[in-house]
Amino acid sequence: MLIPCSQTREHQDEWLALEGRLRKKERLIHDPTVQKLLKTAQGTFNEWAYKLATERLQLILKIGNINEMRQPDEFRPYCPASLSKSGDLHLIDQMDGQQIFINHNKLVTGLGIFGPQGAGKSYSIIDFCNKILRIDPAIKITIVDPKGAFSNLVSFLHSNIAYASFDLMSPSNVSIEIFIYELMPILANTLGLIYALDMLYQAVDIAVGQRRQYMQQTGIDPGICLKDIRESLNLIKVSGFRKTGYHDAATTALSLILGKQKLFACRKGISLDWLFNQNVVLNARCLTDDMECRFFAIYLLYWLYQQARYIPETNRIKHVIIIDDASRFIGTIGNQFDGHSKTSPIGHLLATLRSSGVCLIYATQLPSQVDPSVLSLTRNALVIGNINGEDNLRVIQNMLSLSDKQKVAIPKFKQREILAFISGADWPHHMHGWTPTVNMTDYTTDNPLKPVIDIAPWHSLADIPQQQTAKPKPSEDSSSPKPSILTIVDHETSAPKTFGVVDKLVLHCINNPFVKASDHANHMNSDREYDAAKNQAVQDGLLIQSASGKSLYLIPSKLAYAKFGTSFPYERAVSIEHSFYIQLAVHTLRRVSPLKVQAETPVGTKGATIDITTTDKSGNMSAYEITLSTSNLSSNASKLQDTVYKKIIWLCRDADTAKAVKAYFNKLQNLPLELVAKFEYIHFSKWLSQIEKRKG
Repeated sequence: MLIPCSQTREHQDEWLALEGRLRKKERLIHDPTVQKLLKTAQGTFNEWAYKLATERLQLILKIGNINEMRQPDEFRPYCPASLSKSGDLHLIDQMDGQQIFINHNKLVTGLGIFGPQGAGKSYSIIDFCNKILRIDPAIKITIVDPKGAFSNLVSFLHSNIAYASFDLMSPSNVSIEIFIYELMPILANTLGLIYALDMLYQAVDIAVGQRRQYMQQTGIDPGICLKDIRESLNLIKVSGFRKTGYHDAATTALSLILGKQKLFACRKGISLDWLFNQNVVLNARCLTDDMECRFFAIYLLYWLYQQARYIPETNRIKHVIIIDDASRFIGTIGNQFDGHSKTSPIGHLLATLRSSGVCLIYATQLPSQVDPSVLSLTRNALVIGNINGEDNLRVIQNMLSLSDKQKVAIPKFKQREILAFISGADWPHHMHGWTPTVNMTDYTTDNPLKPVIDIAPWHSLADIPQQQTAKPKPSEDSSSPKPSILTIVDHETSAPKTFGVVDKLVLHCINNPFVKASDHANHMNSDREYDAAKNQAVQDGLLIQSASGKSLYLIPSKLAYAKFGTSFPYERAVSIEHSFYIQLAVHTLRRVSPLKVQAETPVGTKGATIDITTTDKSGNMSAYEITLSTSNLSSNASKLQDTVYKKIIWLCRDADTAKAVKAYFNKLQNLPLELVAKFEYIHFSKWLSQIEKRKG
């Protein structure tokens, strides 16, 4: 019986030794040429063919050993070409020039990015964001940016939280009481106030009771915020040295979180439902206190955690949270008596969030100061540049399972030199190379889009406004007519004494409120003059930029109208931007259609209104709801129940909002089917185009 040459007594030991040496060189063993030679040598019966194949394999092995001696690298073997394209996300350029691609959904289990200042962490994050959005535009990205490194990214909204505030209003799927009571243990743990938890519960009881009383007497929901809980602490009577100490610690810690910027002090803050449906950069340079930073980050994660409670599990990324300078935001937590807490609530939050498709990416120069529960749940890591410090290197060694020689090699890394480990990738080892080259001009803009966010200022829940007798409405021939948005202002009599290009632009916006920004630009002498005037007017608070699809509108503020001595048309509006779009739609309908048009039609007994009502000659009525975000959709739909409207049009800011609103109502179970059947969804640009075509 014939047997292959490799199995004969003469060659068996030689063959096993050669095969063993090749298998230790993992890059070589996956090479297609090596695989072909191995197959030939192992199966041939021809002595000459066996000898030729083994000689070539020995030569390949020798060349590989020589290359390793000439280019020493503790992180060999390299990923072979056959395993380098397991996905669509270009991660690194390996030392041998091989580009490594991974499945982006592998990062749902978290990604830590470690490196010194200037090593290339921010560039890598910018590159990652743009690649992710190209791969799957449905993914939403939220960046917490404490250093301004991402302040001019295109395709992102940019919000400075120094001028923002957050309430404690819950996601629509969770009651506000449950949301706040479950937040208190996390707040106590984050601030090291575990012995003051009972007092925090008492403060919440008081604040929730005040809110309930306010709603009963006014019919208005004032919301609830952290400052309400802070003020309620002052109403709790304590006795004894120890309890007084706990009370003082809680009061001081909450004051530190509130800060001078009043980050959590408002009657109505940023809608997180809206925020997390955008790609947004949150400029957090104003946050300087560690407690403030930690609670801000954990509150964002907690809100998403509550929203995800009833979402089916998935292994696909739906949302990415990126935290730069992470040791300040998700760092180790102290308590009132000793250096560090043993456990952290953030671990439980992350475990739930990743199962709902939320990926946390954090970057830091000090990995040893990141919360241990975050480190233990992070399955993927990038080391960029030369990390130093024994504590930092030990953390990286444990996360990436490095040998002592590999750990010692990291401080020698150069700028943009990278070591990557991706759990679940086809290549189950480290990948050593360089970060991909990033052309920043492709990713940045000199005019980042800044959303207009209405914040209702804080006042005490105990300050319940007294109801007053309604004044009679003035007759149509009243000598003091209602301010009109189309009031024409004469700059010769109303303008300030020094009438510059900024005043010229602002006045044109007041007199022509419904034209697009491009029309305002045509009124100026040059594009450069327009850009300079617009940027200055926005910075001075005279104009508000509002994007609707591809169109940009410039809305004059109350300050602008006051500057020209004319009445402000949105005086009673909760949201200037929302009221502007109501007026824009009303103006368009009255200009081009024969319908009877009425704005803010009262409905029900609680003061609710329909944004726009139209009536045709047959008496058929249609309702328009101006929808700039996906917040408050359920309450807006509820007020439309049992009405006589034949059609209900959700007139949305842009196409993405229209799709999101439609998807929301398609999933909602608690609305009557006959009501939802009346719904139509369209965005402003398309609607305006259709209206103009009907006119033509």
